[in-house]
Amino acid sequence: MTEQTLASPDNSSTTSSAPDSSLRALLLARMDNSRLAPEALGLLRELLPEERAGNSGGRAGPVHLRSITAAGWRGIGPRTTLELPPGPGLVVVAGPNGSGKSSFAEAAETALTARNFRWEGKRAGDWKQGWRNLHSPDVTPEVSAELSVGERSETVTVRRTWFGAKVDEARTRVEGSDGSERKLDEVVDAGALELTRPFLPYSELGSMINGSLSDLHDAFFKLLGLDLLAELDGRVKDAHSEYDGRVKRSASLTAELLGQLSALDDPRAREAAAALSGRTPDPARVRALLEGRSPADGDELTRLRERVSLAGPDLTAVTRAVTRLREASAAAEQARFGSAEDARRLAELLEAALDHRWRSDSPDCPVCGSENRLDRTWAEHARAEVERLRTEATGVEAARRELALTVRAVQDLVQPVPASLRREASPLADLWRAWALCRDVTDAGELADRAERTAKILHEACRQVREEAGAHLAEHDEAWQPLAVRLTEWLSVAEVADTAHTRRLHAKKAREWLRPILDELRNERLRPYAERSQEIWQRLCEHSSVSLGSVTLAGTPGRGSVKLGVSVDDMDAPAYSVMSQGELHSLALALFIPRATHEASPFGFLVIDDPVQSMDPEKVEGLARVLDECARDRQVIVFTHDTRLQQAIAHLGIEATILRVTRQTDSVVGVEALTDPVEQALAEARAISLDPNLPPDVANHVLPAMCRVALEAACLETARRRLRDEQGLGLRAVEKRVECLERTKQYVSLALLGDERQSAREAVEQLRPGGWRLIEAFNSGAHGPLPTVDDRKALVARTKALATAIRRSLAVGTTSATGGTGSAR
Repeated sequence: MTEQTLASPDNSSTTSSAPDSSLRALLLARMDNSRLAPEALGLLRELLPEERAGNSGGRAGPVHLRSITAAGWRGIGPRTTLELPPGPGLVVVAGPNGSGKSSFAEAAETALTARNFRWEGKRAGDWKQGWRNLHSPDVTPEVSAELSVGERSETVTVRRTWFGAKVDEARTRVEGSDGSERKLDEVVDAGALELTRPFLPYSELGSMINGSLSDLHDAFFKLLGLDLLAELDGRVKDAHSEYDGRVKRSASLTAELLGQLSALDDPRAREAAAALSGRTPDPARVRALLEGRSPADGDELTRLRERVSLAGPDLTAVTRAVTRLREASAAAEQARFGSAEDARRLAELLEAALDHRWRSDSPDCPVCGSENRLDRTWAEHARAEVERLRTEATGVEAARRELALTVRAVQDLVQPVPASLRREASPLADLWRAWALCRDVTDAGELADRAERTAKILHEACRQVREEAGAHLAEHDEAWQPLAVRLTEWLSVAEVADTAHTRRLHAKKAREWLRPILDELRNERLRPYAERSQEIWQRLCEHSSVSLGSVTLAGTPGRGSVKLGVSVDDMDAPAYSVMSQGELHSLALALFIPRATHEASPFGFLVIDDPVQSMDPEKVEGLARVLDECARDRQVIVFTHDTRLQQAIAHLGIEATILRVTRQTDSVVGVEALTDPVEQALAEARAISLDPNLPPDVANHVLPAMCRVALEAACLETARRRLRDEQGLGLRAVEKRVECLERTKQYVSLALLGDERQSAREAVEQLRPGGWRLIEAFNSGAHGPLPTVDDRKALVARTKALATAIRRSLAVGTTSATGGTGSAR
């Protein structure tokens, strides 16, 4: 396997990172070239979602961790900070169980996500009771992650502080390097945290591979841009289910109604049953029956329905109109009905006399010849009489018009005989005919009396007929009415089902065509990730009899699962039943890493808690190689209490930063960076040698022992490399060899000769003349006194020279081993 296959999972498929829009165009092209019916194609195009903008992949990325701080949190009491080298590289945070390592890992996860996987899916209780440190009740609980964000490596701190006694009573604050408050979604993309989550706590490592891996399935669906496929498949499936449900509902309702209709002895029920029976029910026939247009109704039912809807005179309107008529008649009588013409003629005659008087300027009457009769007094009286006569004529005409209008108003209220009563000989018909004759009465008084009297009688008669018909109809329809309501419901259901029946067939054909297309595109996009998981598995489980084959996605989001092709000695087997715990953890890592290192992830770091547990030495070596590969372009932070990972790192010559976490009483946690053990031992010896106040007896015993520790550390480093490179031994075999070493000479022999049983005197002298005498002095304690600082400095210098020569004996260069387990960055 090449380095590139681990580092770049997307190279093997040109469509593996295509956006939704490309998928949509691809599906449309496939539809155009399909042999589907136009209706099925139309349904697919109708249901195909519109293209969506892809995930931003983070707001500011890349994001690295600078430090993790915790106070009053889990196993950490007073505030403690874990400083981390930002940028790509492998960081191992080591320490025994209970030292606070996992508290740092969970602090980073909680600060950025406000969640802790340890508690996911767990009931409240012990799982959430231990979040607060027991030894620091007065310390305000707080966790924070200092981030390096973006190409300019801006420093941003995400801090979560608790203000209450419950684990969810907390608030998160994001601060820039200048102390200004920022928004979390400007720094960390919540969607990316969900899809490319960079945290793998031990609790998740152990539970990831349980069940169907539905969360991982859904995450991969989104990462691979398959949301559009899942949505389309869901829409087509829902459409088919909806159409199928409508058809089944219609069939079920039809069967139910047929049973009820057969139990009713009614011509309408028999007519309805006939309309519903047969291969295809007849909705039009049912509708005619319900609207009373069916022969099944009969004359009696028709007559009763007509009687129920029979409306007689509007008594209120008739009373109002008759009152107006009588008032108009009385007014006309008072106005001396018929005298308007006489009044106008007299007025005209007087006006003529006045005109003559004015024109002739003579007071004599031209009619009778009387002298001075048409004087000024006469003229004034004549003008007043003209005005009175004209007013009288206008009033008479208005009364005449009002009377005519009120007569017409009463006549208009008179209704003709209804069609259902015209040929009927009955008291009701006779009353209505008498009422209709009122339209022909012109005399106001007669019309008022007849209309008022006849309307009251007819109104009461119609009321009695309606009530009697309603009672008979209710009695007649008591059993039928509920079925009529159900038939009305059936009509609407049947109409919908008729359309749904055809669309259901098209939806079925569309889904049959779509499913293999979806599987093909899904598997094509998943292939590079499946291959990468297989490669990681092979690195982790190189010597295992269990092989990981295909990794496929089955189903759709919310209902999907991850299918793992596992075999034992080329025989297919259920994954979880044949794997050891170490293999299950390896599988979890193989599934986690491709997802967490997806190219869309804005997170340049991975945080993995305690992945070494349950792994044998070969798997630990494989893990070290995988982590080293990831660390080429990612900041990989691994928390572990197991020293085998450090040993594997040293054994393989992998560069790493080693940080050791220690925990004192009252949850006081300390963090130190481990340096080269050889240099560290020499530095400590050098510090002792330079102390002029050190008593000679102390110097004579302590300083040689410290120099021996430095020399043995150099021999261990060289021996591990020699056994690995020259003899091809694995980590387990190497550690078994070094565990048996007891004396310094054995360390030297194993380092220089690869065999602790042989003497390395000659080899040592070739490397450094006088070196063997120094080694013998360490073993026998036969070193001379060290009375002066110069003597002590000389001993340290001779030890350093020999240690350096031994480390260079394999011509691998001077490598600064970190903590005896690797080389420091």
